[in-house]
Amino acid sequence: LSSSGCKMVESNGLGMGNLLVIALDQLQKELRIDKLSRPQKRMLLGVLVLGVPTGSYFLKNCVRRVRKEQKLLWTAVNVKSASAAVADEKKKKTAEASSTVVSKQKEGKEQKGRESKAAQVQTKGKGGKKRVAVDAVFFERLCKILKVCVPSLFSKEMLLVLTQGGLLVSRSILTDLIAEQEGACGSALINNRSDTFLRHMFKFTIVAIPAAVVNSGLKMFQKFIEVRFRERLGVFLHNKYLADRCYYQASTQVELPNIDQRLTEDVENFAASISELYNHTLKPFLDVVLFTRSLSKVMGYKTQAMLYGYYFFVALTLKSISPPLSLMQAQESGLSGNLRGAHHRLVSKTEEVAYNDPPAAMTEQLLLNKHLRTLLRYSSLTSFQKFLQQIADQFLVKYGASSVALSVYAIAVFIWEKKATGGNATAATQTNAKDYIRSMRLLQNTSKGAGDLILVYKRIAKLAGHTSRVAELLEEIEDMKDPKNREVNFYRTKGMPEVCLEPKRVAEVKILSQREQKEAMALKFDNVTICAPDGTALVKDLKFVLGSGKDSMLITGPNGSGKSSLVRVLAGLWPLAKGIITRPSQDKMFFLSQRPYLVSGSLRDQLMYPHPSQRLISTSSRHDKAITRKASRNAPLLRDRDLKDALGKVELGYLLERYHLDSICNWEETLSGGEKQRVAMARLLVHSPKFAILDECTSAVSADGEEKLYQILVDSGISFLSIAHRPGVRKYHKRILSFDGSLQGSGWSLET
Repeated sequence: LSSSGCKMVESNGLGMGNLLVIALDQLQKELRIDKLSRPQKRMLLGVLVLGVPTGSYFLKNCVRRVRKEQKLLWTAVNVKSASAAVADEKKKKTAEASSTVVSKQKEGKEQKGRESKAAQVQTKGKGGKKRVAVDAVFFERLCKILKVCVPSLFSKEMLLVLTQGGLLVSRSILTDLIAEQEGACGSALINNRSDTFLRHMFKFTIVAIPAAVVNSGLKMFQKFIEVRFRERLGVFLHNKYLADRCYYQASTQVELPNIDQRLTEDVENFAASISELYNHTLKPFLDVVLFTRSLSKVMGYKTQAMLYGYYFFVALTLKSISPPLSLMQAQESGLSGNLRGAHHRLVSKTEEVAYNDPPAAMTEQLLLNKHLRTLLRYSSLTSFQKFLQQIADQFLVKYGASSVALSVYAIAVFIWEKKATGGNATAATQTNAKDYIRSMRLLQNTSKGAGDLILVYKRIAKLAGHTSRVAELLEEIEDMKDPKNREVNFYRTKGMPEVCLEPKRVAEVKILSQREQKEAMALKFDNVTICAPDGTALVKDLKFVLGSGKDSMLITGPNGSGKSSLVRVLAGLWPLAKGIITRPSQDKMFFLSQRPYLVSGSLRDQLMYPHPSQRLISTSSRHDKAITRKASRNAPLLRDRDLKDALGKVELGYLLERYHLDSICNWEETLSGGEKQRVAMARLLVHSPKFAILDECTSAVSADGEEKLYQILVDSGISFLSIAHRPGVRKYHKRILSFDGSLQGSGWSLET
């Protein structure tokens, strides 16, 4: 305001309307609009009337094109997800059709209910739940995850949250006290009161000590909350993910990309976002409440209502122009996971790529560059949208709020406070000098707090992106744990096969009890039908019994005839289409695959696997004692001599000349393919189960070495069911089960 305008207000006591007129008049003078001629003013008005809508139209089209390009980038990279959606739609139609057929049958009511539930499972989460936005679904998911992070009101996490809240309250109170001391120091300087100035400076210094402690404590406890939330959520996900072989389904049967990133980076980002959101939401709210109360002594609530009215308008405006931040955050995380997955595939397949390089490396380079450039292009488009949004944020929240705050304080000084002091200019000046510094400090903190509350939607949108990825993982794991959904997930491509839709179908895997295992232990297949993931029936009505005590059976057949499929069904990796399988408990059986798994650890650890090593048990957390006891149950108690004997039997005794049992090295790189399979066979001899299931576990061993291994297996007294192709191993088996792979008839024959 000009000095003449201020004098006019002071002398005439003008109200709000006249004050606004004076402000607009002064604005014209500052912009020199009053010196323009009438045609020039008309031209300026025309430019504003036409230019603003035209610019808005082009800017809106630009943003629309940017979002369309982002959608194309996301769809092009995630072709797998799109195909999964099509498969889900096909599966839904198949389920509906099968439900109609079954409903026509008198005895098919139970099957119809199962199919309808399967259709619900297929559609659950594929539509609305996949949408990433700050809506009711987001808050439902967030509450579910927070119940995991804060399990009870008396947990350590709740104590940390309450402590952080107490520190935030203390921070706001201390800020108010500091502002009061600053105002008193300013008043003392203006009135030339040195003793008063020193006294308030001493109080300011005293208050600054706990303020420094509280500020540091806020950062420390925010990190503590993040760490505890990450631990709770990480352990919970590990418990769910590694139970009931969900990890196998997730990697082979469920369309959920970048699971490793969801379990690590997304959990970390969620914990960081939620702890940061708590700090940046409660603190601004407390600042606004406490500072509003303090400012009311100087400005009154009526004046501050104008300021909060402006904030409400800004909040509505920013919400209407905000881009879909939560969706962009989730998709950018997905693209980052794709790039990471591409690098992981190259690391795990380096030898296969190197054999055919060139041009294999150039092909991999093209793939990596494609993922990298897609991610960076998407990130650039996101940054452009954030740039446009931040222009509005900065102007309306930062600079606009400061201008409104100063104007509100000026109104209180020029109009309402003049009435309170009865027109006494000296008294008004003394009051202003006393309260100006404190009021400005409080107004700045209030404006900052209100601005943080307005911009908290950005943090919530970012949190929504991380929440959606973690929640999708949780929901998918819960879906996989349901036995009925396991069939639906397995036959995802072509839908449920006809054999699974029969009204009186029986599909059961019976585990013998301890008493039954003592009486008569056997592995039995009774009218078993095995189907491939595409619904093709590989084997029908299979019947055989494998007894305990030196019984053996060889499975032969062409590729794709169902040999490995039988092993997967027996192990519970694939669902049983039809029939009854009776088998002993897991501790009485041992499975060896064609690709043996070597753990990270010593040579002793390789032989003791799948039980944990003593080194792992001793270094595990006390919170994992229950898992340790369960994993160590039925572990063989062996001496070093027993381990050395097992290595000698499989012709790996020379390893003990290079290493000792506790030597730690990268066994995956150190041992050849045949040596790895021999280590796996030594592992089988060490555990000495009642039954062994061998899926081409000696394919990398020489023919004569393979026969020696089978002879050792026969001498050990272990009953075994094996898959092999070399004719030399037939003599070590009592029966031969042949699969013809013709997909006609039963598809199998048994020879004794």
